[in-house]
Amino acid sequence: MKPYPKITIIFPNYNGGNEPIECLKSIKKLSYPQKNLEVIIVDNDSKDGSKEEIEKKFPEVYLIKNSKNLGFAKAINQGIKRANGKLIFVANDDLVFEKNSLKILVDYLLQNSQIGIMGGKIFSKHKPAKITSAGYQMNRWTGKINISKNYQKIKEPDWIQGCAILINKKVFQNIGYFDENFTHFFEDFDFCFHAKKAKFKVIYLPRAVFWHGESITANKNKPLKYFNWYKSKILFLIKNLPIVNILSILTVQILLITPYRALILRDGRFKPFLKALIWNLKNAKTALKIRKSSSILEANE
Repeated sequence: MKPYPKITIIFPNYNGGNEPIECLKSIKKLSYPQKNLEVIIVDNDSKDGSKEEIEKKFPEVYLIKNSKNLGFAKAINQGIKRANGKLIFVANDDLVFEKNSLKILVDYLLQNSQIGIMGGKIFSKHKPAKITSAGYQMNRWTGKINISKNYQKIKEPDWIQGCAILINKKVFQNIGYFDENFTHFFEDFDFCFHAKKAKFKVIYLPRAVFWHGESITANKNKPLKYFNWYKSKILFLIKNLPIVNILSILTVQILLITPYRALILRDGRFKPFLKALIWNLKNAKTALKIRKSSSILEANE
């Protein structure tokens, strides 16, 4: 058995309250060798006293302090550039680690050199019996996103959720960092998508368990949350998928899903989707430029 490599755990904090403290406490209880763990927190200008609490209770944590909220992708990239670990574990500030979770992931990863990204089974912190993530799949024709079926089986999903994702540092060296054009949502799918194109395996391992809280800040403003979701989803489509798939997904969304949500479910997603669609149309040149640069990068690999 190879010696356990150093892991850098990175997560952003933005007015997380006690959540990052709870996350750090769970890291302290991990069975993974503590001497081989490094923790980096990127604070996005919190005003609730949480960064001061982190400094006070966990002085060994490397705390990066931003003067404004840079969002998830930019903050994580800051941490990655500072990381010393051979493996990077990207988390959210409201994640809780099961004590053997990291060890289980790394034991499996060390047996297969093709693995670039791994994740485990994620339960809701507030509803512990509810599985919220087990890897995700997206239908390339309808755009529907589902948690991968069969939670107890090792599998290769489309992507691992960015709240609890283990990444071999060589993946970053090969494909670059998280795309900072995704300010909220889909930066994890985009990253896994390109890792797979670079022939890295993306693996879901059910024995590794985590608990994830709900995004309290985002849920306070659901119209904004929905807007960011659709804006990023459409950007992901434009950047990565063949034209035929983009047209198919947008047609299904516009003619079927959006009217159904507006007239039947009345779940408040109609206006945010239209705003997101208009935003992407107005910024089409930027999206197409991203698509072109991504294609050129892949062609040169």
